[in-house]
Amino acid sequence: MRKNIYWAVILVFGAVSQVFAEPAVTIGWEERFRYEYKKDFDLNAAAKDNGGLFFHRFRLNAKATLGDAAEIFIEGLDAQTGGHRIKATANQADDFDLHQAYLNILNIAGSDIDVKLGRQELKYGKYRLIDAPTWSNRIRAFDAGVVHYDRNGFFGDILYGQDVKYDDDKFNTSRNEEMLAGTYFGYQQDKSAPLAEGYFLSFIDIKGANDIHRHTVGARLQAKIPAGALVDIEMPFQFGETGTTTAGTRTIRAYAFHADVSKSFEKCPWKPKLAVGYDEASGDKDPNDSVNNTFVPLYQSTHAPYGLMDLFRWQNMRNPEVSLTFSPMEKLKVTPQADLFWLQSKFDNWYNSSGGNVRTKTSGERGYYVGSEVSLRAAYEVNKNIKLESGYAHFFPGSYAKDSGADDEADWFYTQVVAKY
Repeated sequence: MRKNIYWAVILVFGAVSQVFAEPAVTIGWEERFRYEYKKDFDLNAAAKDNGGLFFHRFRLNAKATLGDAAEIFIEGLDAQTGGHRIKATANQADDFDLHQAYLNILNIAGSDIDVKLGRQELKYGKYRLIDAPTWSNRIRAFDAGVVHYDRNGFFGDILYGQDVKYDDDKFNTSRNEEMLAGTYFGYQQDKSAPLAEGYFLSFIDIKGANDIHRHTVGARLQAKIPAGALVDIEMPFQFGETGTTTAGTRTIRAYAFHADVSKSFEKCPWKPKLAVGYDEASGDKDPNDSVNNTFVPLYQSTHAPYGLMDLFRWQNMRNPEVSLTFSPMEKLKVTPQADLFWLQSKFDNWYNSSGGNVRTKTSGERGYYVGSEVSLRAAYEVNKNIKLESGYAHFFPGSYAKDSGADDEADWFYTQVVAKY
């Protein structure tokens, strides 16, 4: 069934392309192989659930540029996993399916407005709220419509879409009960000038008694300071309401904050770049009252913003971080990094990158300090088409982890090769 739908989309792609004189058609593909080894990710050595996983992803796409009028893009994606002793997470495998298929109508009626309709990836800002994370074997997509404006440094999107639900046995369809709508806008005079962005995003999840109406409003600023360092600051707030089984409808009042400063030393050997950052997101103060203080990062990037091991996300956390990137040889980049993690509220859960509970909420007697992570990763660009990458990370449990259950140290290793044409 899914193959028939995929080929039907290809036929439509070809037919529409023929309507325009001499459309420019380009074909592209990407293939990635990755191996991961995880040790004591649940901080419990007695569970003996260590092991490795192999990931394979293949993407094939075609793009037709129809003069100055429109673009048509179609992409299929196949994601497979294999390994032993440990299972892949729920969002890793999917037989070849339609990942993207959209029509982008350009400069409508001679204006600076474009309209993109169809299945597509959405990415905004530094991907802390809306992203199509390529680290995952399967990549997030939306069945969406986006109106885009760009003129004289001003840009903005009005969007409405539904997250695509992956089904390994059937054709992937969007989640009818989940909706994302809003606007993302900004101004940047040129690439070297300060960047200012703002957004209002509404997430609605209609699931009976547990309906969620979560609205996010925020701003982001990126600019260079006199010392030559680059500063990036973002702060969103959330409001709305959500239903629970114990307190009835709960009012949402939550916040998050991000700040980082980075400085490159291009004239020094190995061209080092030093970066220091801090992230915070509110957690619930009392699960039984009428106010929900848990910040939820919508459709965020699922890897690397808060350590490499993906044990945390922008939800009930405090995370100072420092990293140093340098190039000991041409085309090779090496990055050691260190992260510290605290809970923002000890009455809320410890959440991993996918939103799962690593440890559930307590009565509040335990500490805030969850632990620390140190990591090292290296990336080598063989040529413009092939890239090699490897990394290692180690997690040291803190007082909260020790007081709330098993507290064994955890390890993670990965190596991958990506070919793209």
